[in-house]
Amino acid sequence: MSSTADDSSRTSSIVRTLCNAEGRDVVLRFDEPISAPTEKYNGRSYQSDTLPKATLNATIQHASVEDEGMTLMCFAGIEMGELDRVGIDPSVVYTEPIEGPPERCMVDINASREWWDEEPEIPMEEVEQAIEDGREEEVLPTWDSLPTVTVNVERTEECHKRSYESDFHIQYSSPTHEMGTLIDVRIK
Repeated sequence: MSSTADDSSRTSSIVRTLCNAEGRDVVLRFDEPISAPTEKYNGRSYQSDTLPKATLNATIQHASVEDEGMTLMCFAGIEMGELDRVGIDPSVVYTEPIEGPPERCMVDINASREWWDEEPEIPMEEVEQAIEDGREEEVLPTWDSLPTVTVNVERTEECHKRSYESDFHIQYSSPTHEMGTLIDVRIK
């Protein structure tokens, strides 16, 4: 099995685990130490650093495979104590609830399949039936790469102000920061 096939197989396993873990606590394991923002976005840039941890405890809020089996959409909540454990400043990442004291940081976990260069060799009806039957790995293209975890970087007050004054110009939108690539997910 090639490295690409190995990664696709591992991604399939991670995607299944995430989808089965909705509403449950998990341990996310990264291929390298986690990268995290260290300051708020000012409309031009922000700073980030590599942390000494390569695992993150989270609760899967939502996980599903969308776009006819082509894309993983997953949202996970990270508790404030966990942010502290790994060294992430909660004031520089998106937290919920918006009103009142923050309770968790939300991160996105994404993966996608390679797109078909041409029409699949089997009819789309058979592809759809295979997906319904849970046999998507037999008919869909391989996963593009291992899932990545991203977090929204908070904006400075000045950046918020510029955003409102410029009719919400895209330059002042919160950027996403890639924390790393997942190599494993364990349900607690």
